[in-house]
Amino acid sequence: LKSTKTFPKPPLRCPQSTMSKPELIYFDGPGRAELCRLALSAGGIEFTDTRHAMADWPKMLADPDALPHKFFGQMPILLHGDVKLAQSVALSNYAADIGINTKSNPTAAQRGLDNMILGAHSDLQGAMYKCLFGSDDSKAAGKEALPAAAAKILKGIEGAYGEGPFLYRTDGPSLGDLAIFDAVTSPFPGLKACGVDLEAYPKINKAVAAVADDANVKAYCQKRGF
Repeated sequence: LKSTKTFPKPPLRCPQSTMSKPELIYFDGPGRAELCRLALSAGGIEFTDTRHAMADWPKMLADPDALPHKFFGQMPILLHGDVKLAQSVALSNYAADIGINTKSNPTAAQRGLDNMILGAHSDLQGAMYKCLFGSDDSKAAGKEALPAAAAKILKGIEGAYGEGPFLYRTDGPSLGDLAIFDAVTSPFPGLKACGVDLEAYPKINKAVAAVADDANVKAYCQKRGF
């Protein structure tokens, strides 16, 4: 028998113009919020970039009503209408979904590729942070271990790229491309800033150059302040 049951259509994506401006809350630096900033900017999304000085962090932690205590005791945090998110990967995906992904409508496989690169981006940041935080001995050990740790990850990223310059889009960077751009060029933490040799990765370098040449990314980087 043929079913006569009807199913509701999925909700339409809410137009950006009908929602409040997103607010990204983090420290006054790149770190774990920069990929979200890049994704919002690449998608042409205006947002409020609320930055706190590192010196204010102990005071925020001491205040039980401070916003970070509602989100795992950490930042970045993204507020957008009724949407309240923490965890940098979640923020970056949301930023892409309200911006660049509305233009490219990536497939499940393409979103999987982006998130694979986001995982690599997180691993690279973790390896670089070992060079920047801790005791003098632990930072020295982290710096010594970084080239080998980065090479293992970068080899995988290089293999994910085709002729490029982008992972799969032809009209601009995807979230994965932005993640590689951030991992390479960020002043804190960034592979170039940490002295990692990238000569062996021509596809990564090609992608980074193409992202840097994107008009929206270029405009943001010129005004971001670091």
